[in-house]
Amino acid sequence: MNQKNVTIVKTPRPFRKEGAGLRVMGWSWLLVAATLIVLSSPTRAAEPARAHIGFGPDHPLAQSGWRAFGERLAKTKGAPKLSLFLNGPPPSDPVAIESLGRNDYAFGAAALSAFPTAFPYAALLAELGLAGGEDELAAAAAATELLALDCVACRQSFFRRRVVFLGAYGAARYVMLSQAPANTVVAFRSLSALTPGSAWDRLIQRLGGRAHEEDGDPGDLLAKGAITAAIATPMELSDPDVWHHARYALKAPFGAYRGGAAFLGSAAYWQSLTPNERRAVLTATADGIVGVVWGYQNMADAALRAAAARGLQVDVATPQLDEAIRAAIAADNKLVAETAGERFAVRDAALFLDRFLLLYDKFAVLLSTARDAPSAAAVLKREIFDRIPVETYGLTKG
Repeated sequence: MNQKNVTIVKTPRPFRKEGAGLRVMGWSWLLVAATLIVLSSPTRAAEPARAHIGFGPDHPLAQSGWRAFGERLAKTKGAPKLSLFLNGPPPSDPVAIESLGRNDYAFGAAALSAFPTAFPYAALLAELGLAGGEDELAAAAAATELLALDCVACRQSFFRRRVVFLGAYGAARYVMLSQAPANTVVAFRSLSALTPGSAWDRLIQRLGGRAHEEDGDPGDLLAKGAITAAIATPMELSDPDVWHHARYALKAPFGAYRGGAAFLGSAAYWQSLTPNERRAVLTATADGIVGVVWGYQNMADAALRAAAARGLQVDVATPQLDEAIRAAIAADNKLVAETAGERFAVRDAALFLDRFLLLYDKFAVLLSTARDAPSAAAVLKREIFDRIPVETYGLTKG
């Protein structure tokens, strides 16, 4: 296969229904009284810091991540109060970054990969959504440590836009939803699949299938016969067209969307905090990241269970297919690193990838014994947030 056939450029994107929900649900909750969640400490009288995010109340970022973040602040003596509003800009809207840069409010969230010029390393992380293994919390922790501690150019990109990076996240892991069983190497060769981005396009192509080059709605495309499968999150099964036409789900190392920042701060607000208050925010971010990732995981698991109860067959890849997928991912990681200079203006992509994989392996081991959210958050706190220098982080170019 020549390289031209495996380099379709398509921006990795969050879970499709998540994006649609942001445009409809996020902006329909403009009545602040209806969307306000106040999470505060009764011992502190200061005005609460406002966080505006473009997610509905049942979204994992709001329901699990930001709630855990706020609850940790509320339990911490001397920590800032938090008022959470669910009427923020969609995460892929430039306003999500611009509002924080203007200090319109203290905290927010954004799909950093939607702004590859401003945040090229985040765009690269999204393109590496297949890298590592199947532990999305380990991936989110690795991305957070990499962007916050190891990557000077990343910190500089946030500083230029007057935002402070606090924490990344990993969304629900992708599965293959298909009309026929797709758990063998032979089955992959007959697939025509819609995918979440160019890395997944290349995966399909490397294994002999055809990647659908145009973006679109999986349900519509399945109903029209334009595709036979889609790499997507299990939550797509809530779409009746997907459910009626995709009767098989394949669990394999298909990765996840990893190009977002679940927690960002305004640089001006961050500067106004004392070092102890900044430390409290960083500690709360560890709880928030665990909440987001496990919230996504719980939602995906519930969607698969519900679909299986209605007749969906959930398969796992044969050993031969699993091996072929992992070999294709390794080859693609190398391709992404080699072309990152041209695509993202990132010149040290190979080192960045190696560091991400090393950090992923570290967190996969450390988190393997975490039995609950507090113990998982403790790992992130110890390995990442306790090491961030609160006297200078987010306040200087480096």
